[in-house]
Amino acid sequence: MSSMNHPTVPRRAFLTSVSLTAAGLAAPATLAAASVAPSTRGDVPRYPQDAWFDKLPGKHRLLLDATNATEAGGAIGFGWNFLRTSQTGYNLKDADQAVIICLRHSATLFAIANEVYQKYPALASEKYTHPETERKVKGGNVFRPGSTNPKSIDDGFTLDGLAKRGVHFAICGVATRGMASMIAGKGATRDAVEKAMDELVAALPENAHVMSSGILAAQRAGEYGYTVIRG
Repeated sequence: MSSMNHPTVPRRAFLTSVSLTAAGLAAPATLAAASVAPSTRGDVPRYPQDAWFDKLPGKHRLLLDATNATEAGGAIGFGWNFLRTSQTGYNLKDADQAVIICLRHSATLFAIANEVYQKYPALASEKYTHPETERKVKGGNVFRPGSTNPKSIDDGFTLDGLAKRGVHFAICGVATRGMASMIAGKGATRDAVEKAMDELVAALPENAHVMSSGILAAQRAGEYGYTVIRG
């Protein structure tokens, strides 16, 4: 999919916000955006579960880190713009870039497909600000296709649209398991939580990698030569 075919990224895509309080998903205090230089250490240990960082094609490596809806919208917009301007400014292709969006903490919720997101009140009842209308909404995940109320954002700016262009996603396993516990309910058995966990993992976008934690994924990316930028 050529980035030249997409409309200009909506300004409001960078201005969303969310309030998620259940199961430890409350948003942390606001932190200033930061860029972390890639690691230059040659003695950093490598682990099999991190090998996918090196398998992504592309010499230019970028990880966009998001912890809430505002940053998720920003990461999507910045990821799209990184691909677009690499093409217009450098005549590069999407395959020349290795781009990862890390969804952790409250942002993890927005990785789930609408079929599952809308199925469980514990997820669908969470209110957040729509990235285009700036109105409080609930009941659908606008960052994935298939939501009609609220309506999903343009496909080029969904996680699925970026996945088609080769963008990968690092998903926080801790937050995902917290959502699984919410779905399973208070006092649920381990088997019930694992069943919910499997359903959530199956509902992630293409190119998704569930990590032990999102913060670990962001840190490991720096060791693998990615520039890490907060969404």
